[in-house]
Amino acid sequence: MSDYCAQCDFVIELACRLHQGGSTAPRLEDVINAVGRKLDLDTHIWSSPTAIIAPIRPLGARSDQQTITRVVRLEPGDIHLRRLWRFDDISSRVIQGEISAAQGMQLLEQAGRPDAPSRQWLEIVLGFVLASAGVAGLLKGGWADIASAGAMGLMLGVLAMLTASHPRLVATFDALAAFLVALLTAWIAHTLTPISPLVLTAGLIVLLPGLTLTTAAAEVATNHLVSGSARFAGAVAVLLKLAFGALVGSRLANALGWDPMPHLSQPLPPWLPPASLLVAAAAFALLFRARIRDWWVVYLAAIVSYLSSQTAIAAMGAELGLFTAAFIVTVLSNIYARWANRPGATFRLPGLILLVPGSVGFKSLTFVFEKDVFLGLDTAFSVVTLVAALVAGLLLGNSVVPPRKGM
Repeated sequence: MSDYCAQCDFVIELACRLHQGGSTAPRLEDVINAVGRKLDLDTHIWSSPTAIIAPIRPLGARSDQQTITRVVRLEPGDIHLRRLWRFDDISSRVIQGEISAAQGMQLLEQAGRPDAPSRQWLEIVLGFVLASAGVAGLLKGGWADIASAGAMGLMLGVLAMLTASHPRLVATFDALAAFLVALLTAWIAHTLTPISPLVLTAGLIVLLPGLTLTTAAAEVATNHLVSGSARFAGAVAVLLKLAFGALVGSRLANALGWDPMPHLSQPLPPWLPPASLLVAAAAFALLFRARIRDWWVVYLAAIVSYLSSQTAIAAMGAELGLFTAAFIVTVLSNIYARWANRPGATFRLPGLILLVPGSVGFKSLTFVFEKDVFLGLDTAFSVVTLVAALVAGLLLGNSVVPPRKGM
């Protein structure tokens, strides 16, 4: 009986740790059910962004007397690739019999410990800076645009770390961040140097929930309706806060008379887009907390995603181009996971982040707040089409090359 309880505790703890590491509902449930079968347990884990329900009983049991049911309330998890790798390794060792469930429980607790504060500051702040600057370069911004976007990323990275321990400020962080970026962008364009409007999008790029929208649509498409609906509602709430904050910042700038100086496009060196892609890939590795030895996978995923999307979009249009790029990224991530026997999220997430239409959704709500409803609705339908194309590519890729039974 003690072994049975230890196995149940391990399975439930593994589910909670995977949730906190940013695993999606379909993959979390698949992993836990596979681990349960290996341990001769009948598990039917139910996962949502804020809770896990875990009924567990011995495999083949006809009575519910031995069923252990846990209901765990959790906060939505952030993507943490290092932890996912550790949890995958621990679960594999338990399944293969190298360690007991009780030992696996202790290792899970050690693997889930928070990173050192200095490392958190470095990864978040530097990740924000590199992401904003890299995206500004990928959007063909000039040197002033890249520098301004990097400054916005630095400000938001520091602000994110300062507000992380204050729950009330966390709830308003997105709106405050958009307000500050819109206001400071207008001030820079008025007083310092002409900059492109793309600085606003690049400065907020880390906060845009494009990946969350895509994940939500994928969960709904795979019949994880509660998790997908809740995740979609959370993404829309973030977009609303960002759009409203940007609107207030822009209105205040107009009231202060901060009119932007005329912006003239300048020829850019041909090496700038490739360099910006490498900078953005480094940002993804930092923000997703990838292991140093896995950075080459992140870089490879970003390069494959960018080249395939640019080539496919130029040849077939936005929708079919994104579908093709998502299909390629998914197939390669599953091949990598099977080859390396490691979580495919290391390849899949950095590849998808370059494809998600978060900035388009942000523009849609911005148009609505500015009372340009028809243009906002038109942009919103574009978001739906692009997300549908991405999800179709994901599902087809998983059908052609089935994902490894892991993260």
